[in-house]
Amino acid sequence: YFFPFSSVASLLFFFFLFLQFKILIHVHTMNNEVLFLKKVRKIILWCFFFMLTFFLAVYAYAFFDRLSLEEERKNITIYDNDSSVIYESNFKKNLSWTPIEEIPDFLQDAFVAVEDKRFYYHPGFDPIRISKALITNLAHGEIVQGGSTITQQYAKNLFLTNEQTFSRKIEELLYAARLEMQYSKKDILEGYLNTIYFGHGIYGVASASEFFFGKDMKDLSIAQTAMLVGIPNGPSLYSPYVNEEHAKKRQDLILSVLEHNHLITTKQMQEAQAEELAYVDHSNDEDPSINQYYINAVLEELNKMDISLDQEIQIHTYYQEDVQRSLNNAIRKNMPKDSELETAAIITQPFSGGVMALSGGKDYTLSQYNRAIHSSRQVASTIKPLLYYDALQQGFTPSTQFLSQKTTFQLPNQEPYSPSNYGNLYANANISMINALSLSDNIYAVKTHLFLGEETLHNSLLKFGITQSQPTPSEALGTVSMNLMELSRIYMALASEGLYVQPSLIRSINTNEEVLYEHEKDIKPLLDRDDCLIISQMLTSTYDIKNKGYTFPSMYGYEPNIKMAIKSGTSDWDSLVMAYNPEYIFSIWCGFDDNRILEKKYYSSSKEIFKDTMNALYEKKEGPWYQPSNNIIEKKVDPVSGFPSSNGSVYWYRNK
Repeated sequence: YFFPFSSVASLLFFFFLFLQFKILIHVHTMNNEVLFLKKVRKIILWCFFFMLTFFLAVYAYAFFDRLSLEEERKNITIYDNDSSVIYESNFKKNLSWTPIEEIPDFLQDAFVAVEDKRFYYHPGFDPIRISKALITNLAHGEIVQGGSTITQQYAKNLFLTNEQTFSRKIEELLYAARLEMQYSKKDILEGYLNTIYFGHGIYGVASASEFFFGKDMKDLSIAQTAMLVGIPNGPSLYSPYVNEEHAKKRQDLILSVLEHNHLITTKQMQEAQAEELAYVDHSNDEDPSINQYYINAVLEELNKMDISLDQEIQIHTYYQEDVQRSLNNAIRKNMPKDSELETAAIITQPFSGGVMALSGGKDYTLSQYNRAIHSSRQVASTIKPLLYYDALQQGFTPSTQFLSQKTTFQLPNQEPYSPSNYGNLYANANISMINALSLSDNIYAVKTHLFLGEETLHNSLLKFGITQSQPTPSEALGTVSMNLMELSRIYMALASEGLYVQPSLIRSINTNEEVLYEHEKDIKPLLDRDDCLIISQMLTSTYDIKNKGYTFPSMYGYEPNIKMAIKSGTSDWDSLVMAYNPEYIFSIWCGFDDNRILEKKYYSSSKEIFKDTMNALYEKKEGPWYQPSNNIIEKKVDPVSGFPSSNGSVYWYRNK
């Protein structure tokens, strides 16, 4: 038991290689290279000895270092805002476990034939498979074939992440060795078939059989079995719900492998290839991977902390399922399925900094890349509320006017700068700050920026940790790049009436004995409360039709059914919406990962998702709004000019 047959087989493989070298040496001795070849033979002999010693040492360690699957299965538990479990280690929440005796032999044999045909003979890793994969990858100049065995994949599912690093691969091999030395092949195969991922939030062959075909495993046809076997190699490529053409090609390949390994006959293969498959309709189902981006972001945050994972830990988050569901439903409704257009969104709670919902893309099965925290894009006009806050600090009012017309700015020691409005449209008249914010007038923004001095906005961004900021004329138009989490910092202070706390997904981390981490609610007054309130009220101008001038207000027609401060931002490549009220801060981006030009038909995608999300959240309740302080008065003004008007709209001003 200590040294199974599979290990002996691997040693014999290495010994066979040694004999090949010895024969090669014998041939070369005929060419009068005896001394040199003796040295080579000695080196090879020593190398073989060290390899054998290392091999024995690793498997001796693997035998004695006990590995409890039950303990590891509950190593990390993640809770939502209501203390309900949303994740348990790599096994996920509510994972159903099927004993190997209930998994059909044909399904077992099919997975072994495709994923690891020497599974029953290797000691956890397959030297032949690794060698072939290495040669194939070198020939193609990229990784096109993996060398992981079923045991290694099971080890990764149990204990590790999907991180592709050398150190993680070594860990995987060590865990695989321990699994092989302490558990039978039957136990390992059972674990693998229960933890393998099929996309769409589905784990395990039993759940996959029900999800894709609505059948128990024992009732699957050969064609259906082949389809299931092909999916885990790349759910984003081979799921029939994602790309049926790719899935069919993969199924045909699997059937040929099964026929080659004599698991099916040629006639059965041909019949299976001709069988037309019908899948369960999930178009109206809730996305089973609804919280996967959020969970991955939490685990990423955890890995950055100085916390040992060799213990059972509980992570309490700010995650709220109803908020996430509203966001996901809006994304599914408004994101085109036949386009590579992507999205990212974050919903954060003012005053606490808690991230309640997060989406890193339109579909986790298609892409696990989390754009909300990793994709840095130009923020466009969403920077303007901070610019106008700075202006209020310097004595501007919502009625302060600048001339909106085509302008070229002649700047000292710089090239002439000629910004333009969208569509090259201008008021060609004086407009107020209210109107400039409503229509997203770029000339007004640059004039304000240059009047204040380029360092003013730059220094404000530095307060929020936006160190990539550069004091340039174009920064007033949002040419600085940030990810959504960074951009949310600015709106956190505006939405929290000037108070600031760092946004966080994690509320606290603890073991059964102690608290390891608490989100430091280090709330500090970063911005002036009164000016934040004035900006918040001014941001309702983006859907106030009385601002209509040379164009419509930027969010007109996309406002939700409740009052919110809203600012959109659009560049040639990106479409963003930032919005808030006292309960929610909403951030969303839409665009293409490769920075291609954004077609006009996609400009409204982020706005539609925002509107539908907020309307769902406030379907059965009233929306709150801010109250002016004692230092603020309400005025009815014509928002275009900023002059008092009985027919105007209400905006807030300092009571001077």
